[in-house]
Amino acid sequence: MNNNIEESLNIFRDINYSHYIVQYQGDIEYEISKKSGYYVTLINDKFAIVSMPLSSKLFVGEKDLKSIVYIKSPERYTLQQMSPIESAQIRPLQLELPLNLTGKDVIVAMLDTGIDYLNEEFMDSHGNTRIECIWDQNILSQSNGINNEVTFGQVYSKEKIQEAITAFRNGQSPYDIVPTIDEIGHGTSMAGIIGASGKNPELKGVASDCSLISIKLIEDYEYKNKYNIRIPIFNITAIFSALEFLYRYALKNNKPMVIYFPLGTNSGNHKGNGILEEYIESISANSGIVIVTGTGNEREKRRHASGVIDKEGGMSLIDLEISPEQKHLWVEIWADAPNIFSIDILSPSGENTGIIEAAINSTDFHTFIFEETSIIVKTYLPEENTGDELICINFYNLQPGIWKLRIIGNMILDGKFNVWIPQEGISLGDTHLSPSDPYGTLMNPSSSDYIVAVAAYNQNNNNVLAYSGMAFVDNYKNIIDVAAGGVNTLAVAPNNKTSIVNGTSVAAAIVSGVCAMLFEWGIINKNDPYIYSQSIKTYLSRGTNKRIGDIYPNPQWGYGMINVLKMFENMT
Repeated sequence: MNNNIEESLNIFRDINYSHYIVQYQGDIEYEISKKSGYYVTLINDKFAIVSMPLSSKLFVGEKDLKSIVYIKSPERYTLQQMSPIESAQIRPLQLELPLNLTGKDVIVAMLDTGIDYLNEEFMDSHGNTRIECIWDQNILSQSNGINNEVTFGQVYSKEKIQEAITAFRNGQSPYDIVPTIDEIGHGTSMAGIIGASGKNPELKGVASDCSLISIKLIEDYEYKNKYNIRIPIFNITAIFSALEFLYRYALKNNKPMVIYFPLGTNSGNHKGNGILEEYIESISANSGIVIVTGTGNEREKRRHASGVIDKEGGMSLIDLEISPEQKHLWVEIWADAPNIFSIDILSPSGENTGIIEAAINSTDFHTFIFEETSIIVKTYLPEENTGDELICINFYNLQPGIWKLRIIGNMILDGKFNVWIPQEGISLGDTHLSPSDPYGTLMNPSSSDYIVAVAAYNQNNNNVLAYSGMAFVDNYKNIIDVAAGGVNTLAVAPNNKTSIVNGTSVAAAIVSGVCAMLFEWGIINKNDPYIYSQSIKTYLSRGTNKRIGDIYPNPQWGYGMINVLKMFENMT
């Protein structure tokens, strides 16, 4: 890491710095140390975070940075939040012998907003914490700027957490010892659904004896400040770092681990071959590690469009309707390889850019005279990690009205393309695409073949929720695995309160607890000692309820509604 270590630890909170995931080969630390104002944070021997001033540019082939072979364009992730436990038939497995599965000796790790470690629902019957550790990425290191476990933030051990709890019971301030707080509450609520002890029987989680790890992700302060984002938003850099930490923790401690990932983004081609999805695949290839996420809450939001251009020179028109509060927006247009497309953008007043031809890694600038809106159009041909064509359009000082995207075919095989704009909270008001396509609205990284992807349904009437993200109509097998209840769930909240939560993050929390049960049954109880993500996906698919008349699997909810009792009944 370049320059002063204590200074560099502040970089992730500095609104004047941007952060990129890079793939490197060679001595990247030495190269970065020669560039003033640059910092590098190593994730592993393949990936690193490069932090640099906003005014600086980073590109592959830079003379002074020969070690960098790939740069990931920034991706921003948001939470998937908008009794399901009973509908999943979990209680019999918690209560009835001989199985009596409660997630004992299994770790459930959460990438979220933190956890209220003082809540007794996260303690055992003796009043001892069940939290293995908390990594708060937001807190500066308290060891003279050096933390042996992570390169930024602070990790608090089980011993420190227990010390803070004891201080609290003695009328002292626990936050003098462990100063992490879940201000938002999402992480605490989801942790309760997964693993609340049940001191309040109404709050008992799926895996009530599991151990917990909480990673409080640092927000993307630069992006939030620049575009006045009002919701929690997280850069892919923080997520990569968190996953690598958990991967190493699982290997070091030799315990099965479920990683709960309640985050999603509309960025990417949604085919499971992005850089994060491939990294998830590499982790999930190990026995005893599985990652669970929801499909997201984007189905009815009209933020995905698709089309087919049947010949060279053919054109497809997509409307982009902008709400008054939307001042900045990105649009991603993905063309399945080897198709190649160009773009022409029309403003509400009728001014257009002219055809921006497809070219290898080109960047085009245009300012619309009447709207005073400026755009940057970057064409990745091909996008290095996926091989597909990516046209990324960034709008600045965006004016309301109907903008038009003319997509023109240059080279056509099947002519398929997809368009996405950002998810809720980044897309504001009624900003949407028309005509829109509800298929392909699952959020990344749920498109990965190795992740357990969970849709949400209304457990009160067995209907799929209108907002639950869907797979592509022609590519859905092994994408969405199961559906779980996601409506009006009573959950733990900070400061000994309760809350009602909804969304696919709720459904994913339930299935995360079920995966902890499977690890206990398979690894801890030695019924399937080498169980890993793909076998877990198979077990889950065998334990579902199906509606009469539906065809399974399907793009809405995979193999059906999770039924844990049926899953174990079908083990043989």
